[in-house]
Amino acid sequence: MRIKKVAFWDNVLEWRFEPIYFSNLALLVGVSGVGKTQILKGISRLKEIANGASLNGLAWDITFSTIDDDVEYQWQGEFETKKNPVIIPNQEDEAHNCRIVREHLSRNGDIIIERTPTEIKFKGNITPKLSPFQSAVQILNQEEDISPVHQDFNKITYSGNLSSVNEFYDIPIRLISTILRSDILLEQVKSSNLPIQVKIALIYRNSNIFNELKRAFIEAFPQVEDIKIEPVEDDDSSFTSFPIQIKEKNVNNWISQDNISSGMLKTLILISELYLLPEGTVILIDEFENSLGINCIDVVTDLIVENRNIQFILTSHHPYIINNISMEYWKIVTRKGGVVTVTDAKDLNLGKSRHQAFTQLINLEEYSEGIKVE
Repeated sequence: MRIKKVAFWDNVLEWRFEPIYFSNLALLVGVSGVGKTQILKGISRLKEIANGASLNGLAWDITFSTIDDDVEYQWQGEFETKKNPVIIPNQEDEAHNCRIVREHLSRNGDIIIERTPTEIKFKGNITPKLSPFQSAVQILNQEEDISPVHQDFNKITYSGNLSSVNEFYDIPIRLISTILRSDILLEQVKSSNLPIQVKIALIYRNSNIFNELKRAFIEAFPQVEDIKIEPVEDDDSSFTSFPIQIKEKNVNNWISQDNISSGMLKTLILISELYLLPEGTVILIDEFENSLGINCIDVVTDLIVENRNIQFILTSHHPYIINNISMEYWKIVTRKGGVVTVTDAKDLNLGKSRHQAFTQLINLEEYSEGIKVE
C-alpha cells in the first residue's frame, strides 16, 4: 500500500490531526510533544481497526493506493465516544466495546461499503446483521473486493521496537527443516508473517540474499568480518532458536546475540526489514536516531532513500537526521491545543541547499515554537 492522505480524530483525548499528505518517504520533524509519535500511533491504530479492534472515540479518513495495480481506496469511519471508558476493557464483554457509527469504503470513487448506525450496505445491498463493534473491512475480509484492503493494512509495520530486538525466537520443529534449506525463495520469506529475526534465519543459507544484507551491515560496522546464525536446541528439543552471532576482526571468539550492542542489533533489524519485508509495506519508525550511531544512520538512511518499494514514515528531532535527508521529505509538525498540523518544507520557502534549508528550519517559529498555547 501507499498511504496518500490521513486525517485522524481522538474524541476521548480531544486530539485532531489535520489532513497529512504523504509521498514514498516522510520525515516528521518538530520539537518534543507536538504530536509526531501520535501520528504514527494513529496510522498503527488503523491496522488494529482493520483487524477488528473496537477503539473508543476514534474517527479516521485515509486515502491509499495498491502497489500492484495502483487502485485508489478511501476508507472513513468513526466509533462512538464513551466518556468514562474502563481502563482495561474486556474485548469479549460487549458492554465495554464501542459501536461503529459510520463507515465508508470506496475504490476509485465507486462505493463498496456504506455504513450507518442501523445498517451496512455492501456494493449497494444491505447485509444481514453483523457485529456493530468491528469494521466491515474485518468482517468482510474474505470478500474479493475487501481482501486487498485488509491485506494492505496488515503491511503496516511499527519498526525498531528495541524490547523485541534482543529476543531469541523459539522456532517449532516443523520449521527447522525449512530454515536449514538453501533453496528457499526470497518471495516466500517476504510474504510470510514471521518475525523479522525468523526471516533472517530463513535466508541465512541462501548465500546471495544473506550476503547482500551482510554487506550493508558491514558497511556500517567495518570492524565486523562475518555474521552467522546457527541453531541452538532447548532442553526438551521441542523448539530451536537461531541466535545471531558476529565475528569482529582481530577477535578470536564469536560474539553472541546477548552481547551484541543494541545499536548494532537494531541496525541489523532495520537493514533486514528493507530486504525482507514485502513490497507495499509501510514502515513507521519513531525517533529514527534512537540507539543508532552516526555510522549506522548514514548507511540505513541511504538504503531508505533508495528504496522505492516500501513507504517510510519517520519521526526525528535530531539535527543530524534532518540535515541528512533531503528537505523535499521534511514535514514540520506543529500543535495548537489538541489540533496537530503538518506543513511541507517546500511551502515554507526554505533555502535551496540542504545546509541553508536546515539552518532556516531550526530558526523557524513553526519549528522552534511548535506548541502554541494561546
